[in-house]
Amino acid sequence: MYLNGRIGQVLGPFDSSDLLAEGGAISKFTPEVTHPTLSKLGIQTDVGTMIQINGINIKIGKTGVYELDETVAIKQLSFPNGANEDTIVDFIY
Repeated sequence: MYLNGRIGQVLGPFDSSDLLAEGGAISKFTPEVTHPTLSKLGIQTDVGTMIQINGINIKIGKTGVYELDETVAIKQLSFPNGANEDTIVDFIY
């Protein structure tokens, strides 16, 4: 995990739990915020991996990359089926 101000990166593997919930992979590194909201997100993982953002399931496409900007306030982020050790999640909160 890397954190520089309000920019960070967490590395897999991940189970199916919410990365932003208390004790989640991202929330552990945002101590000044009890339940952080992400404003930007970039995920690199295997093609076909399922992610869930704010309760909506999304399948990673053929590039293996998924990105969101300020148009969505990300309050929940998880990998319903888990994600392997090669998964990278970059974020700004």
